Amino acid sequence: MNFPRGPVTNALVAINLVIAAVLLVPVWWQYSVVSGGLFPARLSGDSSAFEGIAVPVPAWLTPISAAFLHGGIAHVILNMLMLLLIGKMVERVLGGGLYLTLYFVGAYAAAITEWGAAIMRWPMSLDIMAPAIGASGAISAIIGAYVLLFPNRQPRPWGPVPAHVARPLHLTIAWAALNLALGFVGPDLGLTIAIWSHIGGFVAGLVLARPMLLWRYRKA
Repeated sequence: MNFPRGPVTNALVAINLVIAAVLLVPVWWQYSVVSGGLFPARLSGDSSAFEGIAVPVPAWLTPISAAFLHGGIAHVILNMLMLLLIGKMVERVLGGGLYLTLYFVGAYAAAITEWGAAIMRWPMSLDIMAPAIGASGAISAIIGAYVLLFPNRQPRPWGPVPAHVARPLHLTIAWAALNLALGFVGPDLGLTIAIWSHIGGFVAGLVLARPMLLWRYRKA
């Protein structure tokens, strides 16, 4: 079986890898995280801690800029491998335009969820002044679309809950449980995982996959 072509996926991977390579210079990486990282405090309108620091990226754009920043080579390689393995399949089904839209909407959904978790101090949420970086929130949206578009078995109802509702509900519970488990063991492994970003992005992928599919083939 030929691996599907995915020009948008390839472009996203290339851009992320180039940025990661450029930011191997520590001072550039530190500046980029401060200026383009996702800080829940900035999304709330509190920029007092950034006074005197050049912060060129507007707060409302940081969900996008943060998605192109990573915490090291291992971080970006892991994310890009996941995007390559799954993204091309979703891109083939949705087309490049809708696929890219899903990616960026997923980044915003992840950011809003992380912001809400920090503000309301949900379990294992990041500190309001801690930057969230990485493409995993946007990639989680692609994963959400993938598991809905490519089910490994026929969806089944949960009692009175119809199959088309039960499947995304089951997937959301499973994804949330997985990420909560990762958030629980992460500190012992020296890892800080923005679990609520993952969950928010994943749910966005589940919600948008079918409407986007119907929109693409609306004239079929």
